[in-house]
Amino acid sequence: VIFDMDGTLIDSMPYWTNAAGEDLTKYENFAQYLSGKYSTVVEPKPYAFEFLHLLHDNGIPFCFATDTAKWLSRGFFDRYPELNELIEFYIDCEDVGTTKRKSPKIYGAAAERLGFSPAECLVFEDHRHAVIAATESGFDVVGVYDLVNAGNAEEIKQYAVDYINDFSEMMK
Repeated sequence: VIFDMDGTLIDSMPYWTNAAGEDLTKYENFAQYLSGKYSTVVEPKPYAFEFLHLLHDNGIPFCFATDTAKWLSRGFFDRYPELNELIEFYIDCEDVGTTKRKSPKIYGAAAERLGFSPAECLVFEDHRHAVIAATESGFDVVGVYDLVNAGNAEEIKQYAVDYINDFSEMMK
């Protein structure tokens, strides 16, 4: 299983889009602002960690494949250290040299490291471009609701094999 992180497993997208409406001029740069949010206020989405524990407990390997550089989200992992024990690995745009918007390369790299073909993997994503890219690369995708991307939900549903509002729907 391949998970996107921002907007899929954690509720960080309002800070990426500044939907939180903060005065960004008080920060040295946007990376400093985001890093601070990961370290202090970004939280898991409802039932996300419970679902990750369920997969882990049942021997289903999974990873995070995200555009967010690991160094930027380090504070979140410091606050939730059990994640480091649960996931096989974290792969980001810096590892593959491109973003999901430009290329689905990250999904192929993640599947290869997990030891599976695209057809044997399931991707969880909240962003329209990423859902389309993964689907067109041979992956089945579960679309995940996120308020920031809610306007694209209907298009995501056209490509995804399923669409969930939160991870409790995966545990039924």
